[in-house]
Amino acid sequence: MQMLGLPLLLLLSQFHVDYATFLGGSQDEHTVAQTVDTLGNVYLTGTTNSPDFPLTSASFGIPSQTKACGFVTKLNPGATALVWSVCLANLTPTAIGIDSAGDVFVLAGNMVVKLSPTADRVVYTCSIAVFGAAIAVDAAGNAYVTGTANAGLATSAGAYQANPAPGMCAYGNPTAPLVPCNDAFVMKLTPDGSTAYATYLGGANSDAGRSVAVDAQGYAWITGDTESPNFPVTTGALQSAFHGEIDLGPLQYGDVFVAKLDPLGGKLLYSTYLGGSAADQGLAIAVDRSGSAYVAGYTQSADFPTTSGVVQPVYSGPANAIPGGPGNGFLTKFSASGVLVYSTFGPRLGTAAIAVDAQGDAYLPGTALTVLSPDATSILHSVPLSGDVAVDAQNFVYLVATTRGYTFFPTEGAVQPRFGEGVYDASIMRIDFTGPQSPWVSSIVNAAGLRSGTPQNYPVFEVAPGEIISIFGAGFDNTTRLLFDGIPAPVLFVQPDQMNVVVPFEVNPPVTSMILQSASATFGDGRMDVFDAVPALFTADHSGKGQAAVLNQDGSVNSPSNPAERGSVISVFLAGGGRMTPAQTDGTITSLTPPFPLLALGASCNVGEVIFAGAAPGLIAGAGQVNVRISQDIDSGSAVPIVIYVGNFASGFTGDTTIAVK
Repeated sequence: MQMLGLPLLLLLSQFHVDYATFLGGSQDEHTVAQTVDTLGNVYLTGTTNSPDFPLTSASFGIPSQTKACGFVTKLNPGATALVWSVCLANLTPTAIGIDSAGDVFVLAGNMVVKLSPTADRVVYTCSIAVFGAAIAVDAAGNAYVTGTANAGLATSAGAYQANPAPGMCAYGNPTAPLVPCNDAFVMKLTPDGSTAYATYLGGANSDAGRSVAVDAQGYAWITGDTESPNFPVTTGALQSAFHGEIDLGPLQYGDVFVAKLDPLGGKLLYSTYLGGSAADQGLAIAVDRSGSAYVAGYTQSADFPTTSGVVQPVYSGPANAIPGGPGNGFLTKFSASGVLVYSTFGPRLGTAAIAVDAQGDAYLPGTALTVLSPDATSILHSVPLSGDVAVDAQNFVYLVATTRGYTFFPTEGAVQPRFGEGVYDASIMRIDFTGPQSPWVSSIVNAAGLRSGTPQNYPVFEVAPGEIISIFGAGFDNTTRLLFDGIPAPVLFVQPDQMNVVVPFEVNPPVTSMILQSASATFGDGRMDVFDAVPALFTADHSGKGQAAVLNQDGSVNSPSNPAERGSVISVFLAGGGRMTPAQTDGTITSLTPPFPLLALGASCNVGEVIFAGAAPGLIAGAGQVNVRISQDIDSGSAVPIVIYVGNFASGFTGDTTIAVK
């Protein structure tokens, strides 16, 4: 059953949005990690430079436009209020964890900060002297850190590997003097911040720890990647041999490693390579209640080890891709003793985190959230949501992300229902796969170009007055409406995962407020930038690319087998041309008889002279038509690039759309 390569819209699952909220101020927020406690309180961390970021205390720092700080915020179970929110001055968090008492642990590079359950004091600040990439916390308050270490790590007595493995690396500059290679490391801190153990973990070349998880007995599982042919492996390893280093200029790739340490850090209980003949990286690891480990990452190896019966046993990425480029994700499960349970290709991770629930379902975040069954033989859920993922004991799913307002619609009663007006805010949402389907927006694009943004502002999306847009998501029906500044957008088409609407002509720059409504719920408001025009050409195959939807002078369809002659007039159709003169009324149909409304900004074209630019006769107000006389000196061909300029706004990048000319 090879499903993960199928279009997303064929895999949509029902989900209910319990809540969704922004968190941010007038400048920028960037989230990096979250965790959730047994009561459903969400803890998230990231950076902010908004002086008005919502804080409950300024004791540890205040952000400013010129100096960001690391925020740590606790939301109540309904996301209707902040329990507390603080900002740690001069820190850039990378990970967060909590213990059973509610103490909060924040990893920020080479620092671990422990906050009290009410965030009224710093319990300890610990410098670990090396770069920490990930943290895990056990119920007793011990913190486990992994990352990359040089010779500066102070290892503990009895550590599994007391010293870095000897080896010299160029690190991307073959002409520079070689330096000692970095190793992965694992460190355990006691509840008071002292070192329980610290050990290197690596071989002769470069190694990096990227994620750590801890089971109920205090065994630490670690994953990352290695370029070392002598990385330590144990008897019974799934793969005991290194598959080789892949070099691309300053970047090197090797194999994934998966390792398990005893609670004292002195014994390597299990360690294996995991990979194939191309680039592989281990990015995330999680442990279930039985002590089994789930490892996820990225691979370009068609021969990456998989097992039979899983959802995607065969690699679907491109062959011979540049290392670090397109590839597949993977998920591999090991038993507590290191026996391979299953291994499958899957979606590429969007964040370096995965989650596992009490039943053994695995949650993989990417461009969509995919949930695999306990044996990885089926996809239980796939929804058009992204972000750092967590799951609580009731199987509520939490997604935290960095977002713009135009793709995120808060729920009524949320702690912050409006976008903070910077470029990015944090966003938090909780979903339930057992509840009734909620309407939800995953993306908004120009209906002609299926593109987010103009060439001037790509990839940030904006709308224009009268623009026809496509809204993709879930839960849409004939009661669903999208309002811009309180004005309903005329609906052209609706099905459960897509709506096409026309932006009201009354919308004005620089920004519009959007509300999503249905019979069962109201979401908003989202924010969208407004430009005077966001033009894009309709295409023959409705993909937004390639052969434009163009009529030749005789009314026939332009195509490679039916090209237009030089000097003839073609008709080009677009969405996003902006206002017309005289003004058109929302939802009306343009008359079939002249005079026709004209594009207020006018138009020009790279292939010839524009002789008409205005409303398309017989089509919905907002659909544009541009008639162009093809220049005599234009090169002929079956795919001649065409760009329409409405004012200074281009209909796409050169080569996006084409016509046939003879």
